[in-house]
Amino acid sequence: MTDTDGSLAALTDEELSRTVAIEAADLLMVVRAEFPDAAGLDATTARTLGDEGDLRANNLIIARLKAARPDDAILSEESFDDGARVTRPRVWIVDPLDGTAEFRTGRDEFAVHVALWQRVEGEAGQGVEAVLRASTIALPDRQTVRSTGDDPTPPVALDLDGPIVLVISRNHLPRGMEMIMARLGELLAEAGHPDATVEISQVGSVGAKVDEVLLGKAAAYVFSGGLKEWDAAAPFAVAAQCGYVVQQVDGTPFEYNRLSPVVGSGFVAHPLLADMLAEAVAHSGL
Repeated sequence: MTDTDGSLAALTDEELSRTVAIEAADLLMVVRAEFPDAAGLDATTARTLGDEGDLRANNLIIARLKAARPDDAILSEESFDDGARVTRPRVWIVDPLDGTAEFRTGRDEFAVHVALWQRVEGEAGQGVEAVLRASTIALPDRQTVRSTGDDPTPPVALDLDGPIVLVISRNHLPRGMEMIMARLGELLAEAGHPDATVEISQVGSVGAKVDEVLLGKAAAYVFSGGLKEWDAAAPFAVAAQCGYVVQQVDGTPFEYNRLSPVVGSGFVAHPLLADMLAEAVAHSGL
């Protein structure tokens, strides 16, 4: 064991998550600096930049977690998954580079995600339950790190009479989005906010979209299918700890460490908007 490995092993899970995410994020900035003018790269070179970022950040995260927590399993977007993790009590769910397209085209909307899924004893003898903890999103080009190990930041004030911004994927328009916007506008008017307008903003990685919500630039993040656990786990855990509503279309919480690591449709929303958004989403067939 190296000195670095030994010092990492001594960290709490929360500290380990944050430390590894920051180190990977810093590495991504080093990799990008090796490709000057990322915004102007030709398609082949841009793909090479993205591949380098994915590979090198993944190798770093896997090496650090295996050294610090050798008994834990790891689910990563960039590593082979044989499914054996589903029987393990602790699984790190990581995305070494969420938003590869943004990373290789010079945008700041990319992130590193590190989250720990763990089976724990429920309260008052309620059996075993699964929880997400020790979760971090690091957005290096925004110089932002958000972690469940930090003191929670309560939701920013939301003006329901002003523009209500829903952040969505840059590449995929959620199913029924126009219906969601129209119904949400109706519900806002019925609730005494007739002048409210509903707008959309398209942003890259899930980490960056959740960051928009936490910053108050958007009131909610809405998505339909297509997400994987490594996209969602860390950002959703951070948002939930800060008091935002994170749920599937049917109102149930998301589940992780499943054999097929696919996340259903749903949203992350400011608590003042969550009930109306849930009704609008149900109305749309998202």
